[in-house]
Amino acid sequence: MKELIGIWWNKIKKIEVFINILDKKPEKKFTIAILGASGIGKVHVRNFNKLNVEINALLSSSLASGKATSDKLKELLGLEVNYYDNLDLLIKESDPDAVVISTPNELHYDQILQVLDKNIPIFCEKPLFWNKQDSYETFLKKLKTISDHPNRVIFVNTSAACYIKSIETLLPNSKDIYSFNFKFVTQGNNKFTSIAEDLFPHGLSLIIELFGCHEISLFNEEYSETTYKCNFEYSGCAVNFEFQQGKLLKKEFIFTVNEREFIRAQKESFNDYQVFLNCVAINKKIKIDDPFVTYASNFVDFCQNKSSVQKDIFFESSHNLSLMAKILLKK
Repeated sequence: MKELIGIWWNKIKKIEVFINILDKKPEKKFTIAILGASGIGKVHVRNFNKLNVEINALLSSSLASGKATSDKLKELLGLEVNYYDNLDLLIKESDPDAVVISTPNELHYDQILQVLDKNIPIFCEKPLFWNKQDSYETFLKKLKTISDHPNRVIFVNTSAACYIKSIETLLPNSKDIYSFNFKFVTQGNNKFTSIAEDLFPHGLSLIIELFGCHEISLFNEEYSETTYKCNFEYSGCAVNFEFQQGKLLKKEFIFTVNEREFIRAQKESFNDYQVFLNCVAINKKIKIDDPFVTYASNFVDFCQNKSSVQKDIFFESSHNLSLMAKILLKK
């Protein structure tokens, strides 16, 4: 009789476990809407999808382009994503946990305020905002409005800083760094000072990671249709930037700290992106984590865990933008 009771008791327990499994509601996935998913936005879709984040909406300039982007994402990643051409409607219907802004720079400012007013965290493609028609005074007012927003939670994708972090054990102490050179060649289509508007955030994020937040002095620049060069002092270090853009140019990402040269190498495919740094002085090739994925992962972790480091992150991003504005707007 005891054995029979034991058998029935075990069966009852198994049934209870099964019922609890059926009653348990599945955990809601963290959801993100992508504003501007036809260009760099597709990379953000790939990265957040890799992090097991649900992409639940796209914002495009038109429904036709939205459908084209949605179809492409289905082909590349197997995703079914709703698309909109109205941001308020997107937020109302998709109710995302966060928003990625990768639209043209001049749209960022208004979209940031629309999203923050809904108390939704933002992952913003660099720069935070930019409009070359703004005066420096107008820029400062806009930056203050965003900085003072009561719901301000913004990560800016100035992820080039990850290259410095990945080799910090190979670098001298910041006080011993007397020269920094950065050459960045892309296949973009910007010209003259617009090249600087596109690529300055990368160079500035590198030196901010090296030295912290300081001011620029002794600034000089020269530019042509395809090349922008400048030199200046930053925290006592002589800095040189050289940027080039053109559809037929070979991509380059090279920086030197004192005489130590580091060259980025990439294995590029949409579903298998890998990045390395060749450390020329020691003939060593270092595989590093995809900087975009690293920043995206930090953003998701912050949103889910409510980390307390946000103010520092925003301060570095806004300082990056402020330096660029002082150079390009305050002339």
